[in-house]
Amino acid sequence: MTETNIDKLRAVLDEFGVPDPKIVGKLPRGNIQLDYVGHAEITKILIEIDPLWDWRPLKIDDDGLPAYRVENGMAHMAGELTVLRHTRIAVGSAPHNKQDLLKELISDFLRNGAMRFGVALSLWSKEEWSDSPAPAKPVKKTAAKKTAAPAPAVSDDELVDRETLERFFAACRGANLDPQEVAAQALVTLDEVTVSDLDALRSTFKEIIAR
Repeated sequence: MTETNIDKLRAVLDEFGVPDPKIVGKLPRGNIQLDYVGHAEITKILIEIDPLWDWRPLKIDDDGLPAYRVENGMAHMAGELTVLRHTRIAVGSAPHNKQDLLKELISDFLRNGAMRFGVALSLWSKEEWSDSPAPAKPVKKTAAKKTAAPAPAVSDDELVDRETLERFFAACRGANLDPQEVAAQALVTLDEVTVSDLDALRSTFKEIIAR
């Protein structure tokens, strides 16, 4: 790989790490909306970076199509994405009963692979979520007092804020995990995640990705 390509790869994060808000869509997950960039926009960005970019699955099935495997209701396809003559492995995941499953897997693979090069990396906040402290501004169950007073300690049964939930979903997406499965193993209900549930979610998340 030439020095020119190294410089270009370093520039990808600066130019495309934070996507243009105009191309960021919303993906409903439970009670929240996740930010994401669709595969068409990702493809456009890859072409801008390297018109000769390419990808290939790591394995081909007997029919000559990209091979995938199903685990716990999710289909996973591994492949290689090559940009500026540099290749990185990525994985595309989707519910196994999804219509046009192979297209869904390829689309998710492209998003995941482009992220490995820094494209839209700001939307994949796995490390930020994993190491984040308890939320500073939880959703209060009671109305705030009108008189000024010292901020009360965060109660374990207070609901976490939306931003923390979004980081959790983004972390799962970055690790190719189903948030519902992580929550189920942690014995947490995603519809009402409290401060006391965060430790269980984080511990279960880290245990799963460490396997």
